[in-house]
Amino acid sequence: MAFAQAIFEECWPRWQQHFSPKTRLQLRAVVLEALSDCPDAVASRYLSADELGQWSGFSQKKRRTEWLGGRLAAKWAAAELLGVAEAEWRTLVIKTEEDGRPYLTAATKAMVPFLSISHSGGLAAALAANLPCGLDIQQPGPKIHTVRQRFARHEETEILKSSLPKSFAETDRLTMLWAAKEAVRKTVRTSPLLGLLETRLVTGAGGGTPQEPLVLTFTSGREQDGCPSLISVLCFFSDNLAWAMACLPITKE
Repeated sequence: MAFAQAIFEECWPRWQQHFSPKTRLQLRAVVLEALSDCPDAVASRYLSADELGQWSGFSQKKRRTEWLGGRLAAKWAAAELLGVAEAEWRTLVIKTEEDGRPYLTAATKAMVPFLSISHSGGLAAALAANLPCGLDIQQPGPKIHTVRQRFARHEETEILKSSLPKSFAETDRLTMLWAAKEAVRKTVRTSPLLGLLETRLVTGAGGGTPQEPLVLTFTSGREQDGCPSLISVLCFFSDNLAWAMACLPITKE
């Protein structure tokens, strides 16, 4: 989708200061409605034989469309990172680990990027990076209030309230917190996945826009290999969606 690509190209110089200097990533998105006219033709053009079989196995149209949109966004992001032409997207095969994480197979490439996929509100988006990464997008709605006990502590909501401009409603703040915690869970490669209440928001600063993203810092109480003590997440609102992305720092040179 053009706006996601435009946001990324415009804002990456600002975003990069919040990641390791050696971080390389690409963000892309696909409008799910655009796939409704000719999904079979699109799938045949960009999916491998194995992926086509998996896609055909979904009985519900909504699930088929979301899955296809996520795969296309991920292939697009990975192709940009690897310098692969659109005609070669079928060679970028995306599979799924036991815990649900997507991963890319591209035997001919020296560097195979990490992937993260999300969809909400008629949009599918994906992040590809040279380091473990996590992306989540969420459309705000009243349901977030009914599940707040599952992911939000009082002190965390107070941090968000004091960090964001007053124009952000409580629904927006809670949605951003949910998206940020989901991005952390996807980034940290532990098994089982971190629980939403295992991560704790400790600081927040920023404007909550693509140009001036909110930077949230989380800590995890789980002592396990691969689980860093502090994880930073970039968050912003765009097109009525909360976006959250994270990428782990380099631990070994």
